[in-house]
Amino acid sequence: MKKIYAVLATMLAFSTIGGMTIFADEVQQKLPVELPAEKTGEYDLLEMESQYMTMNAKITSIEKSEKGYYLISATRPDDEIGIVFTIDENTFILNNKDGSFMKADELKNDMSITAILGKKTPMTMSLPPMTNPMGIVVGEENSVSTAYFDEQLTSEEIMLQLNISDETKIVDMAGTKKVFTQDDIKNQNCLVLYGITTRSIPAQTNPVFVMILPNDEVEDIEEEFVGVEEAEKLLGEQQIEQVTEPAVVEPETTVTTPTALVSEVNVVPLREMAEKEGFTVTWTANDKPVILQKDGIEIEITVGQQEYKKNGEALQSAKAPELKNSKIYVSENILQ
Repeated sequence: MKKIYAVLATMLAFSTIGGMTIFADEVQQKLPVELPAEKTGEYDLLEMESQYMTMNAKITSIEKSEKGYYLISATRPDDEIGIVFTIDENTFILNNKDGSFMKADELKNDMSITAILGKKTPMTMSLPPMTNPMGIVVGEENSVSTAYFDEQLTSEEIMLQLNISDETKIVDMAGTKKVFTQDDIKNQNCLVLYGITTRSIPAQTNPVFVMILPNDEVEDIEEEFVGVEEAEKLLGEQQIEQVTEPAVVEPETTVTTPTALVSEVNVVPLREMAEKEGFTVTWTANDKPVILQKDGIEIEITVGQQEYKKNGEALQSAKAPELKNSKIYVSENILQ
């Protein structure tokens, strides 16, 4: 499969992901997620789960570089950090109303957008975080969902069944020049734009637009990394803490770890502390905890929560992790 899009490195701080005005999340919340009786263990539930997700935002500024456009956008109102989307010639941009393709120079400030990302798309360890969506949907006229659709064109994940009509526009992400039919949608991950749905279970809809997405999107990603200096230049005074390439940290690397004393509990910057101990730090777009991994050890840490998990066991830190001066600080006992 040809290169789809470039991705960025892993991040430390970003936690708000979810819906703004679309209805996919509402369908998941309101309808019971149960498989019909005739569909039993014959189905691999992991295969039936979409490899993709959506993230809603509003554009606050647009800067152009030789590599593409930097979009600084805010997610939910309670997200004070924001996010930077990096798009290039491989990023598709769609009009929400009818699925027509748009150009990057048509994007404007204050536009509501929905970013389409692989669930394992990494983000940078910067504030604000930066990530490379595979696509952008502009507008709010229709609902936007990514899901895996089975032989009956039904997604058990979001409880939605597609009824393809003559007006439904069907394409694939590669831009293949052919006439697609509903058979091409079966057993595929798809991006769907749709309006009204029935109150049945599953809900049914006549989609306006369907894009067939690669089923193996995670395996064929060519990594490219945006330089910090270029990002800072484009974003002006907007602070970019650090952009780094994910790599195994050499244990012998010496890192000076500053220590701060807060409420008589010694706390240290999480990233520096983790790297010094040889951990890799990961933040996936669909998970809230910061994940630290090393030699079979996995630690999950969430900003603002004293409870953290070590190999699945719930433990208590001496102090809840805090976001301060563009860094996450944790108590020293977490990695002990």
